[in-house]
Amino acid sequence: MMVIPADLPPELAPVAWMLGSWRGWGMLATPGEEPDRVVVEDVEADIVGTQMRMVTTVREAVTRGEIDPMLDAADGLEQVIPGDVLRQETLYLKVLPGSGHLPAPGEYEPRELMASGSDMDGFATLWAGVDVGPRAQLVSDAIARDSQAEDVEHLTRMYGMVAGELMWTQERTLGGEEAVIDLSGRLMRTAHARTASGEEVDGGVLPPDGADPRFDVHPGSGVVPPVDEGGSSTHPVSPDGGGTTARPDEQDTPVDGHRTSGGTETSSVADDGPSEGGNHD
Repeated sequence: MMVIPADLPPELAPVAWMLGSWRGWGMLATPGEEPDRVVVEDVEADIVGTQMRMVTTVREAVTRGEIDPMLDAADGLEQVIPGDVLRQETLYLKVLPGSGHLPAPGEYEPRELMASGSDMDGFATLWAGVDVGPRAQLVSDAIARDSQAEDVEHLTRMYGMVAGELMWTQERTLGGEEAVIDLSGRLMRTAHARTASGEEVDGGVLPPDGADPRFDVHPGSGVVPPVDEGGSSTHPVSPDGGGTTARPDEQDTPVDGHRTSGGTETSSVADDGPSEGGNHD
């Protein structure tokens, strides 16, 4: 059960489940026929005014052996040694006003999201999205890039809370190509965010006091979604609770003023949907 502090900005209540410090492992896609790379990921999600600031850092990893895609965050971290920073992004996210009506018990009101971010690879992105309970989806609304950046046309990102872990995937579409999974991660919370008064935003299980989150933490049973039939995807997670990333056009939640059911465009940039192939079979 999540405990919401009295001085938490009410605008952030729908996404309070994402607040805190997170660490875990994931997979980064590589071009061509090269195998995907195991990476270590850190996410710092804190409160800035009435917005949430998310700083995501992706580091290369040296593995201690072959890593099982079904490993939870703690067990996966035991198998890797973090190295140099490969990617880093800072994103500011805000929740748009809701209807003002209290949902029925056990139900959630979809809340529209807007975000802006930039990274070390020369991209600045405006995002539109939706949050429904402990699950959020973002799609790129506009992408600006410098002269040396890749020709990225569209991005889709999903976050979800599963068994106390933050799971997320990102799909991207390069110019003239189909969308493929670019990055995925499975992270455990290592610290709670705090409000201006210093009160913790209690949103999940923490490692024991004094524990090293890389090596000696085993939070719970680590419920893992099943792997897609016939697939051997190296990406560890699916935020929607399935073995593969859900297609945005299978959702029935509003994004940027539209509904995504039946393949409707979710922003000013059309969503081509994820690839069934790519480097993630």
